[in-house]
Amino acid sequence: MRAIELHRDAGAYALGVLGAADSCRFEEHLAECSACVVQVREFGAVVAHLAVYAHALPPGAVHSSGRRPGTT
Repeated sequence: MRAIELHRDAGAYALGVLGAADSCRFEEHLAECSACVVQVREFGAVVAHLAVYAHALPPGAVHSSGRRPGTT
């Protein structure tokens, strides 16, 4: 996997949506890439805010798309 592809995985890693093999590869990259460390921290803050938002919604609340936030 090329480094540019690993840089793109920072958000997916922070969201916890990478598979086991991709997570392992990204963690190896993360050990040597300070730029990705910063990105993962920044995405981590966003993930935390989204979790607070999702938990604050009343039961059954939906987004204008017709879906409950956090679902696909």
